Amino acid sequence: MANKLLFLFLIFLPCVVLAQKEQREILRGRVVADSLQVENISVLNVSSNIGAVTDERGNFTIYARPADTLQFTSITFRSGRIVLKKSDFLEEKFMVRLEENVTVLDEIRIIPLTGDLSRDSKKAKTLLVTSGINSGAIAKDYYRNYKNDENINSVWHADGSAPSGIDFVRVFKSFFKKKKSDKPERDAYNRRLPFAEVAKEKFTYHFFTETLKIPKDEIGLFLTFCDNGAFAASLTDPAKEFELTDYLITKSAEYLKKSK
Repeated sequence: MANKLLFLFLIFLPCVVLAQKEQREILRGRVVADSLQVENISVLNVSSNIGAVTDERGNFTIYARPADTLQFTSITFRSGRIVLKKSDFLEEKFMVRLEENVTVLDEIRIIPLTGDLSRDSKKAKTLLVTSGINSGAIAKDYYRNYKNDENINSVWHADGSAPSGIDFVRVFKSFFKKKKSDKPERDAYNRRLPFAEVAKEKFTYHFFTETLKIPKDEIGLFLTFCDNGAFAASLTDPAKEFELTDYLITKSAEYLKKSK
C-alpha cells in the first residue's frame, strides 16, 4: 500500500509544481535615453525567446514573468540584460534606461591650419604625378615616320631639313581625309525629282510603317496626299531635311484621321 502511495505521489508531484509556476503576462515598458531616439530597439525575452520592438517613443509590450531575462540591443545603444522581479509587474510602466554606444578613437591628430586657403595650400605637401611617357622619344619617332612617308617625302631635303618653301597643303591632305561632299543630294534637288521619290530616298520603310503608322500598301497614296505643289517641292532641298520630317509627321496624322 505504501508503494502505491509513493507511486501516486511521484506522478502528481510535477503537476503540482507546474501549477504553482506563474503564467506569463503582458509587461508594458518603456526605454528612455538622453537626447537620443529610442525607436526600433530590439527587446528579447531570453527565457521564452519572445521578441518585441520599441515604437518612436520607446514603448514596448512583451509576454514575461518574474525571473525572466530581457535583453535590449541596438546599434545606437549598449546592449543590456535585466532579470525581472515581481515588483516590475506592479508598476504602471516598466522603465529601462540605456546608455549611448560611444566609439572611442585611439588617436586624434590636429593639423595646424590657419583657415586661409591660399596660405594653407602653399604649405601642403604635394606629389608630382607623371604619365611616364617620354615625349622626346615620341617626337623623334614621329619625325622619322614623317620623313619616310612617301606622300610627303618630296617636301624634305636629302639631309632631312625642312625647306623654307614647304608644301603645307600637301602635308595637310596626307593627314586629313577630304570631307564627304553632299553633291549627290544637291544634284537630286537641282534635277527636281518628284516629291515621292525624294521622300523614299531619304526615309526608310520602317519610318513610314512604324513611326508614321502608314499601312505598307498605302505608302504611295500617302506621299501623293503629301505632295501639295510648290511647298512640298521646296522641302526636297537637302538643307530642309528637318522641316521635311516634321511635315510628314503632321501629314500622317491628317491622312490617318481622314482614312478612318
